[in-house]
Amino acid sequence: MLNNHITVPAKGNRRIKLTIYPGHFATSHAHVDNYISMTELRTSSNMASETAEELAKVFKYIQVDTIICLEYTQNIGAMLAKELTGGRRDVNSGNDIHVITPAINSNNQLTFTSDTQPFVTDRNVLILLSTISTGRSLSRAQECVGYYGGRLVGIGAIFSAIEESDGVPVHCLFKPEDLGSYNSYHSNECPYCASGRKLDGFITTGGYNEL
Repeated sequence: MLNNHITVPAKGNRRIKLTIYPGHFATSHAHVDNYISMTELRTSSNMASETAEELAKVFKYIQVDTIICLEYTQNIGAMLAKELTGGRRDVNSGNDIHVITPAINSNNQLTFTSDTQPFVTDRNVLILLSTISTGRSLSRAQECVGYYGGRLVGIGAIFSAIEESDGVPVHCLFKPEDLGSYNSYHSNECPYCASGRKLDGFITTGGYNEL
């Protein structure tokens, strides 16, 4: 198990906290020098509620029909929908926002079932993720929304190392500078690998697996 860690509060709401584990980790796209644990924010009802409330400060001015949740953000997504529709004078007040998650087919493509496609086609869609590091997972989600004829109106994340994707701003609670240090490398350019340091673990969308 990882032992050394730091706790970083969000600038907008210090009750929202990330646990950061420095080390040498691999993702499906890159090697990184920090593992950002999202477990508490995604599984705690209190933390998910605080996170949704903070994200709603930005998205309450945008018409949203559907929230597409990736990387186990369904808890946060449901609470965000409630925040967006619960105000008296906000754009989405009194509306019904659908919260859905795509499936992954045998070709590793994101897909929607026939009964959820109507919530994407010709709808104002917001994509919600846990972490955006290289942007590849986000790009795949954007392609999926476009394929089904949705209108991407917003991108939200807990942490993001990029500020926009295809001209759409990314709104997040944490940025690399908030963590003190966060670096991403192609596996063949990783300085830790070059120095002979072994991997501490493999990061997945659900957490990390120790090696």
